[in-house]
Amino acid sequence: MSLRNSKENPEEYKSDHHEHNRDHLSREKGKIPYSRFQRPEKFMLVVQCAFTGLFSTIAGVIYYPVLSVIEQKFNLTEELVNITVVVYFIFQGLSPTLMGGFADYLGRRPIVNLSIFLYFAACIGLACSNTYTQIIALRCLQAAGISPVIAINSGIMGDVTTRKERGGYVGYISGFQVVGSAFGALIGAGLSSRWGWRSIFWFLAIGSGTCLLFSLFLLPETKRTIAGNGSVTPKSAFNWSPVLLLPIARKRLHLDDPDLETVEPASKLNLLAPFSIAKIPEISLLLIVTGLQFATWTTHSTSLTTSLSKDYHLSVAKIGLCFMPSGICTLISVISSGRYLNYNYRQKMTQHKAWVAEQEKALLKEHGDDHHLVKQIMESDYHYTFNIFRARLQPALFTITLSNMGFIAFGWCLSVKAPLAAVLCTSGFASLFSNCILTMAVTLIVDLFPSRASTATGCLNLSRCALSAIFVGCLSKMTQHMKSGGVFTFLGSITFLSGGLLLVIIAHGKKLSHRRRQQERKGQI
Repeated sequence: MSLRNSKENPEEYKSDHHEHNRDHLSREKGKIPYSRFQRPEKFMLVVQCAFTGLFSTIAGVIYYPVLSVIEQKFNLTEELVNITVVVYFIFQGLSPTLMGGFADYLGRRPIVNLSIFLYFAACIGLACSNTYTQIIALRCLQAAGISPVIAINSGIMGDVTTRKERGGYVGYISGFQVVGSAFGALIGAGLSSRWGWRSIFWFLAIGSGTCLLFSLFLLPETKRTIAGNGSVTPKSAFNWSPVLLLPIARKRLHLDDPDLETVEPASKLNLLAPFSIAKIPEISLLLIVTGLQFATWTTHSTSLTTSLSKDYHLSVAKIGLCFMPSGICTLISVISSGRYLNYNYRQKMTQHKAWVAEQEKALLKEHGDDHHLVKQIMESDYHYTFNIFRARLQPALFTITLSNMGFIAFGWCLSVKAPLAAVLCTSGFASLFSNCILTMAVTLIVDLFPSRASTATGCLNLSRCALSAIFVGCLSKMTQHMKSGGVFTFLGSITFLSGGLLLVIIAHGKKLSHRRRQQERKGQI
């Protein structure tokens, strides 16, 4: 009987050990692989996920260069224009928290297609809107529609990858998604300066419509309760993909000889599941750090737009060009951090295995070669478990320090109206290290909750978007009283200090998770 057929407790961290143990047995005994998706198929999924996620990231920044245009067009104040940014972040945080649960229950494919369709419809509506109220309402729908795909992309990677390779694939997806952040402002500036601000939303409508067609025909279902390791054909039409009709797909995924034993037991729909995950101490601390870092970066982007327009008197097209240093540096950092996570995991795991082997020999010698007793000792002591928290989060201590030094310098450059080159250099430097923590946090969360990755990643989206909405909503008032230098000194300082929470997670994370597993086995929780 396979491990997946055994009774499984779906509580936190259980699925992580389940995945790790089964993958270990598969490699050792040549049994059924964790996923039938091979390297080419995984890269195709990366491209599909990145293409879909691109429209979530680009929708925010493509709008930045026209904030002053919207302000003049509808005769608004700066605070009211910023609200159109704030509501986007609010719904971008709330929607994945709810829809992630549906994706973990109904499957990835139907929720992805629904998300893209809602986004497509909202973009058409925004392109035709004539009032400020319409823009606010449709921005909410736009964010609520597309934002779940970021969390679902993490779920898809959790379905088809193992810990050893996951960091790289998550990094690739995050990196391609960041292309939206890297070049969105430039695209928005170019479109609006040539055809007006409405062309931005027509561009998004055309792009998302194309993405919807690709997704309908090519995106396979990966949820392990439905498709197992990819070899099981989904029964529901909503989860079935036309790509499964291709002979090459049937052959490579073993659809004619499915591994039925890899289908996991279906979980119940629980829309409150994200909050049960968020209340775990080590996860809640991680959400605070990541949320503050992303919110500071978002505030920097909004502040850059306003300052370039009002203080440096640049045109919309030139404002878009000024976002390139920040965007390109973000793209480089996200992709490279994913590759580094794979390298760091291999190094830490090799060191851990060597240390455990030495400890096992010492214990056997001490207890007279009683293997059963030694096994019990090692299973009951958390010191012998691998510290996944250290492997994933240790590099973040370095990146958080450098990025916030850059943000503080950026703020003071704006305050003294330093040469534009200085502003763009500090913006690029801060962005080079700012979003690394997102790749690290997403990878860790998928490691801990591979079967509920969409739900768990929804918690991360909620924290970062909620804090971004608060910071951007307060930005105008804060700048009036503190100037840009004071604002970013304050934000950079609290974000830097929050990095100390990572030390708590690294030092005590595996102890807390081990204690929780012990309590689960005893039926105490």
